[in-house]
Amino acid sequence: MKAITVRLDGGGLDALLKRVRMGQELGFDKFDLCISNPQAPLGRIVTALKENSVGVTALRLKEERQAAFVTRKPGYSKVCARDQKISQRSAEMIVETANQLAPTRPGFLVLEGGYVHTTGLNERQLQLDELLDCDECEETRNERLAEIVNVDQALAEQQLEAFCRGLHAIAKALSPLPICLLPPESPFGLLQPERMQHVFDDLPNVGYWHCTSNVAILHKLGGADSRDWIHRFGPQLKGVYLEDMLGGHGEQAPGLGEIDFEQLAPELAQGTVRVMVVNDDKGTKLRFGNEYLAKVGIF
Repeated sequence: MKAITVRLDGGGLDALLKRVRMGQELGFDKFDLCISNPQAPLGRIVTALKENSVGVTALRLKEERQAAFVTRKPGYSKVCARDQKISQRSAEMIVETANQLAPTRPGFLVLEGGYVHTTGLNERQLQLDELLDCDECEETRNERLAEIVNVDQALAEQQLEAFCRGLHAIAKALSPLPICLLPPESPFGLLQPERMQHVFDDLPNVGYWHCTSNVAILHKLGGADSRDWIHRFGPQLKGVYLEDMLGGHGEQAPGLGEIDFEQLAPELAQGTVRVMVVNDDKGTKLRFGNEYLAKVGIF
């Protein structure tokens, strides 16, 4: 199954439907619906999607990075929060949003793990962004990484336990909707491979949803590569977000960045859901990415 992402962002419902129509013109009848704002008029969205015959392959709940860094208020990426009230309220928000969008009949719910609480996280992440964008930093990148990335492992384990408790509650409340987890886009993300494995051991019915750009960014910063993630979590793999990466910037059209999608193609099982993610309001890059993914055998 192939699909593309449509996102409810600052452009509102009109912009979302414009992207839907572009996708339909390219032959897509399935869509990954990405929601970042729990205060959005979700009832109107459900009605509009039904009127436009939009099939929702997956519902993805995420926060923009700046919002995800704010630890004093709940959000889709705060289930791992140290504050129990924020963690519980974040899980409740996910359940409430998924229930409101249930009439669209999503095939999967895709969630992020959030971030490990780190002093000066925003500033440290900006330093990582500079490293990713700097072509001349290749030789000194590992040395700089050791200075920037300093995660309290004991705290991360506490947050992981909070995340698993919250995920248990979410899975129970939304059963039988399948839930999948994304790899993080930062070394400060909670669900690095070992902690991701802990979640799957604790909740064997939870699935894995690969993201090509997230994993490419982590690999560029010294983490495991795409094959390692897919081989390790292959039994849990349900879907993949296909987006290229330039520097540290994801959501580029496949074929226009640094990722080798030809190597990825044989790693995907036939039943893996394939979702193209492109930040493009005009459709040109969508068309290019669609043709490129078909050429390399992913679509």
